[in-house]
Amino acid sequence: MSISMKRKRGFTLVELLVVIAIIGVLIALLLPAVQQAREAARRMQCSNNLKQLGLALHNYHDTFLKFPPAAIKEKIQDGSGSAQTTVWSAFILPQIEQGALYDKINGMGFGVVWDDDGNNEDILRVRLDAFECPSSPDTGQVFDDGGITGRPRGSYGVVITGTVGYTISSNTTNGENKHHLDDGGVGHARHNGPFYYQNVSTNFRDITDGTSNTLFVGERYTDKITNREHVYVGTSNGQDSHCKWGASTGIQLNTLNNAQPGQAGFHSAHPGGALFLLGDGATRFVSENINRLIYASMGTRNGGEVAQLP
Repeated sequence: MSISMKRKRGFTLVELLVVIAIIGVLIALLLPAVQQAREAARRMQCSNNLKQLGLALHNYHDTFLKFPPAAIKEKIQDGSGSAQTTVWSAFILPQIEQGALYDKINGMGFGVVWDDDGNNEDILRVRLDAFECPSSPDTGQVFDDGGITGRPRGSYGVVITGTVGYTISSNTTNGENKHHLDDGGVGHARHNGPFYYQNVSTNFRDITDGTSNTLFVGERYTDKITNREHVYVGTSNGQDSHCKWGASTGIQLNTLNNAQPGQAGFHSAHPGGALFLLGDGATRFVSENINRLIYASMGTRNGGEVAQLP
């Protein structure tokens, strides 16, 4: 009796290369889908952040019958005559379940020197997810300002102006494209948005264009201009240009531009546009290709324009 021994055949080199190639093609096909799914999740979280801020602003209004000012400046209590800038987001901390943090700030007084040891230095280092878009490259990043190290960056700013009565000009400085408002030297257009600069508050009665037709808060992540970080409390040196608490819809969306709030636009890390909060609490994704006049009109509170987002 003879026993037949059959030799088992393995993969040839060609077959192995074919399998590897197929796997590579599948990965190439699946990777964009995975990235898109991740971005969709981040975008949803960003939208939820804005909704949370919208609810906080409404609750603030219910309590005080007004919205917080875009920013305030108070004289520092050291006899120097210097001013301390505090921004809108600090005032709504109790409305986002951060009452203890707000009490620490308010207990110190908004007019103290924040970069002095023992004042609000530790408060300025606190990170809050509600003010950070997960798609932004700044999320989780820190910076140094006014002698305070490790300050968190933020992603959102209030709408302080559109372009009623103003023209749009552009220039290039230090390699940066700057589209800003040109008012003929009268002063930046700071007073026709839903939030007022500075030390002045608005209320629902002032939003005569309608809350569903008015943009309230938009994405404003830090660009490459140094010392222009939006943070949720304020800036420690009194320079409002060092804290991107607000911006204008009069500047093309997703454009790197001047840091001054009256000359700064909104921009995000989301492909193709940015998320905004409307005055009625709804959130919308606004395309960077939106008609400029419609976009500008959506940033005014009482311009009388008949404008809606497409």
